Amino acid sequence: MKTLDHVKSTTNQSAESVGTNFDEASLKLARDKTLQVIIESSKQIKPGCSEKEGRKIVSEVQSQLGAPKSWHPPQIRFGENTLLPFGKLGLENPILKEDDIFFIDIGPIFDGYEGDVGRTFSIGNNSIMQACVNDVEQIWHEVHEHWRVNNISGVALYEIAKKVTQEKGWLLNLEKANGHRISDFPHAAKIRSSIDSLDYKPSPNRWILEIQIRHPRLPIGAFYEDLLK
Repeated sequence: MKTLDHVKSTTNQSAESVGTNFDEASLKLARDKTLQVIIESSKQIKPGCSEKEGRKIVSEVQSQLGAPKSWHPPQIRFGENTLLPFGKLGLENPILKEDDIFFIDIGPIFDGYEGDVGRTFSIGNNSIMQACVNDVEQIWHEVHEHWRVNNISGVALYEIAKKVTQEKGWLLNLEKANGHRISDFPHAAKIRSSIDSLDYKPSPNRWILEIQIRHPRLPIGAFYEDLLK
C-alpha cells in the first residue's frame, strides 16, 4: 500500500520532470538571453510607437540574439492593455503616450531551452505608473524570498503574493498569471501544472513565478515574471 508521502513524492517527480539530457546551466542561459531581449527591445519602444510596432521590435531583437522561434506567443501590452490576462484581446493596437506604461512577456527558445521573462516599463513622469512598475518588482522579490527561505507550497506562495500585493495597495491578478513550468522544449509535453495548485514547494530551475497587478480603480497594470532559482 502506498503512503500519502509516497504518492505526493511521485506527483512531485511527475510535475517536475525534464528531458534525459536536461542541463540547468542551459536553462539559466536561456533565461539570461531572454532578459537581454527584453532590455534591448524596451530601449527602442518610445512614445508614438504602436503595440504592433512594439511586437515587431521584440521579434527582430529576439531573432538577432539567436531565438527566431518561441514556445508561447509574445505578449506586448501598452497602456490599458496591461490589465489583460495572457492571450486576451484588448484595445486594438494602442499607441504609446508620453506618460504611459507597457510590459513585455516573451518565451523564446534558445538552443532547445525555454526562456520566459516579463518586465514592465513606464515612460514619462506619471508617479502612479512608476510606482506600479517598482511595486510589481518588489512584490515578486518578496514572494521569491519566501520561496527561497521557507518550505512552503505553491498554494501558500500565491497566498503570500495576495497579501503582499494588497499591503502595497494593488490588486493581484491570478487569471493565467499563476506560475508555470519551464524546461527543455517542450515542457508542455511533460506537465501543465501551475504553481498556485502545488501542495509542495516548487523546486528551483523548474518553475516561473508570475506576478501581475493592477490599480484598484485606474486602468493601469504591471507584470513581472522570472525563474525561481
